[in-house]
Amino acid sequence: MLESDAHENGYNVTVRYNDTSRWYSNFRVGESTAATKLLIDKDTDQILGAHLLGPGYAELVNLFGLAIKLGLTTRQLTSFSANYPSIGSDLHYML
Repeated sequence: MLESDAHENGYNVTVRYNDTSRWYSNFRVGESTAATKLLIDKDTDQILGAHLLGPGYAELVNLFGLAIKLGLTTRQLTSFSANYPSIGSDLHYML
């Protein structure tokens, strides 16, 4: 979902933007451009949208897609443990 769609549909949305270009997972592969933008419903803590740009984020967006489809909350996602160092291990900091 786009931020404008969330507002148009009456969601009480918060936007969590992160410039992840200096995070270790990107730094270690020499990437200088990476960012995430997550749309979270303040009332339900559910993820409404996920926009990611960076190396390996194509796989991570699949996890967000599943979370959106299943209606998982950010609290449920942050309880997930991922191997380190990996893009998945950054999930906790994105939320």
